[in-house]
Amino acid sequence: MDQYNYGGIQAKTQNVTSADSSDGDDDIDIVSSWNIAEYLPKATQDHFVLIVSEFLYVPWKYMKEQVACRAAMRDDTSCTPSITIMAAENLEGQVVDYLRGQIGTYFAEKLLTIVSDILLHFKGKGKSESVGPSNSELDPHLHKGNAALEFIKHICAVLALDQNVQHDILRMRKNLLKLVRVKEFAPEAQFQDPCASFILPNVICSYCNDCRDLDLCRDSTLQGHEWRCAVPQCGQPYHREEMENALLQIVRQRERLYHLQDLVCVRCRQVKAAHVSEQCNCGGSFRCKEEAPQFLGKMRVFLNVAVSQKFELLQDCVRWILEVR
Repeated sequence: MDQYNYGGIQAKTQNVTSADSSDGDDDIDIVSSWNIAEYLPKATQDHFVLIVSEFLYVPWKYMKEQVACRAAMRDDTSCTPSITIMAAENLEGQVVDYLRGQIGTYFAEKLLTIVSDILLHFKGKGKSESVGPSNSELDPHLHKGNAALEFIKHICAVLALDQNVQHDILRMRKNLLKLVRVKEFAPEAQFQDPCASFILPNVICSYCNDCRDLDLCRDSTLQGHEWRCAVPQCGQPYHREEMENALLQIVRQRERLYHLQDLVCVRCRQVKAAHVSEQCNCGGSFRCKEEAPQFLGKMRVFLNVAVSQKFELLQDCVRWILEVR
């Protein structure tokens, strides 16, 4: 999905002994790092990680068994490169077909059971209790809805990353949404990243001159801690005044662009050219390119960053903008 949301089975190094490779199923390393899971209720986070891990492991195990079976049956001396390539392509198709079958049976049944349990677990609880993650300081787009619905949206968004089985995942998603009585194409059924992302570009360490972009909202090393250089040999803190000044410049620039933005027609999407006319030539009305809620949401991200890092000047500037709006 991105650098903060990924998963996979870590490959072993080539110097593994034959004894270690014989029992490889017992010590496989499934890497699962999903920032979006942190915005689910604690009761559903384990289910999310387990389903995603199984979705990675099931086709991998099947492919490994098929490779071992074919290696035992074929005669290596009689295989030409063209035959080997064709066999690999056929194996890939078999793995996809096997995974599709598992989605329609194993994963569908398991997810239906999990969603039913979530509905029973959170029955009678308020929305603030059903979805209430601990890290709510830097997430103005935090979902405050039904816990079961959010679980369905998150898990299906991740599983649908596999383009080979995307249609099967969407069909399973449709059945899961029926449990929470939400239509497939309803606005509340669409997945959105719950964590607002803001990247501060070209941050230079004054000690080692390392230059990198910092994701102030999704990088776990920057949450609730003093911002330090990520180079292992350095680790020195960044200059606070320079960081605050950089954020102030971005806030003022975004405020200026918001007030000087163009107006567009809601019907034909053309930019307003005449200054006096109240309507477009097509008869449509005009609106701002960037709506006020979007702009205010971005400003709240800066406010949360300022509060967490105790940037007083940035706090005053952003709060004044929010009060004026």
